Amino acid sequence: MNSGQALFEASQWLLALQLFWWPFVRIMAALSIAPLFAQRSLPVRARLLLALVLTVALLPTLPPAPEIDVLSPAGALATIEQILFGLLLGLMLQLAFAVFTITGELISTQMGMGMARYNDPVNGVSSTSIVYQVFFILLMLVFVALDGHLLVVSILHKSFTLWPVGSGLHYFGFQAFVHAMAWVLAAALLIALPAVFCLFLVQFCFGLLNRISPAMNLFSLGFPLAILVGLLCLKLLVPHLPENYLNLSRQLLDNLAILLPGGLDG
Repeated sequence: MNSGQALFEASQWLLALQLFWWPFVRIMAALSIAPLFAQRSLPVRARLLLALVLTVALLPTLPPAPEIDVLSPAGALATIEQILFGLLLGLMLQLAFAVFTITGELISTQMGMGMARYNDPVNGVSSTSIVYQVFFILLMLVFVALDGHLLVVSILHKSFTLWPVGSGLHYFGFQAFVHAMAWVLAAALLIALPAVFCLFLVQFCFGLLNRISPAMNLFSLGFPLAILVGLLCLKLLVPHLPENYLNLSRQLLDNLAILLPGGLDG
């Protein structure tokens, strides 16, 4: 084999690796934030291997990528574009979980179950409240039961068709993301509002009793009753958790349809 033939084969391998590089960067960036795949229980090496397997599986069905040199300035900009777009996709998919994160924190704070974390953050049991952990476990079960992991792969696949490599980032995608963040706060407030209002009434009544009878020990009576009322509110809220998650997921897909220029089918 002469040197010219070896150089030609090396250039062919380099071109194949360049076509492989763009999907890998976008998929890896999305999996680093997407629900279920971004958990600490999933090691970084396993995430890299999963992104590699998905890239190999999806590459034959993806539209042809432009021939951009990875080591050129245009290649660096295209790489940054894929990272930003993958992060946007992952964040949009994570927003439904963020709604219940804020909901769990609000309810846990009103119940007083986060008191140990606030008073002793060093020796606290966890950096998240117990209510959020219960919500998170239930959401993960619902997410897997509804084939959410397959939906993530489907959205990643359609993103290469609707937003090809080198097409650039458009303003409407970022605008949709900003509106989605405001939507998260509004949705979390609507879900947590009944429980927070009930707990506020309990604390308000004990505040009046404390003004009427200052000798009453508010801490020994108020905290147990607030926890009981909070558990009752959770009993009424948890059965509707899958339905609320489905509704939020539908709105999330609508936001993704705005983020992706061509929209998502199905």
